[in-house]
Amino acid sequence: MLLTMDVGNTNIKFGLWIGDRMDFTWRISTRLSSSGDELGIMVETFLRLQGYGYKDIEDLVVASVVLPMRPAIERLGRRYIGKPPIIVEVQTQKLMPVLYDNPREVGTDRIVGAIAAYRHYQARTIVVDFGTATTFDCVSQSGEYLGGAISPGFRLSADALFDRARRLPRLEQFYKPEAAIARDTVSSLNSGLVMGYAGLVEGMVSRISAEMGPAKVVATGGLATLIAGEAKVIEKILPNLTMEGLKIIYDERAY
Repeated sequence: MLLTMDVGNTNIKFGLWIGDRMDFTWRISTRLSSSGDELGIMVETFLRLQGYGYKDIEDLVVASVVLPMRPAIERLGRRYIGKPPIIVEVQTQKLMPVLYDNPREVGTDRIVGAIAAYRHYQARTIVVDFGTATTFDCVSQSGEYLGGAISPGFRLSADALFDRARRLPRLEQFYKPEAAIARDTVSSLNSGLVMGYAGLVEGMVSRISAEMGPAKVVATGGLATLIAGEAKVIEKILPNLTMEGLKIIYDERAY
């Protein structure tokens, strides 16, 4: 079995692979103070719930944008799985040329997700990832990472609004509004946030496509389903893109 791990600014996502099938995934909050032993106990708990243990794991493959967590990740691999984790780096992966001026500036998760998306289509692709930030990653017809764009994430934008506009209620859940013109505050917030964000996605995809040519547009990340319902440019939701990309890199020993 292979364990994949995507360490983001807000959440850490795990995927357990049996052969070419991902058996299950789980997600925990990212805490910079987490030790390797705390991670080890949490992972062990999830494995046991599925009837597995560390003895079943052959390797741990990681994409991380949170550098302070590297010592904890290293300890998780060495102490609990019994070998160093395979930590994928943008500059060492061998599957996608990165045309960024400084490839070290690109989040590893963005390149890993782009690799997986390109494998789905073998064509020009735009990956919209709804995470702490919303990123737009662009892949050429020949499989080169061209670059992209970064905007504030949906929840980050919402939290900033609630923090600064004190009379507005803080929403814990969001939904697709019935109309753009709303008649109550909660509906108005959902209209402005959900439809407004969909407009951002559609506008960015239109501008990017004008520069790189027509492309497949896929979405991933926690709020992909909510926004994709309004942003008609999104053709498909691929929720496990980073997990898939890590599996591809591992299988081809391209790390």
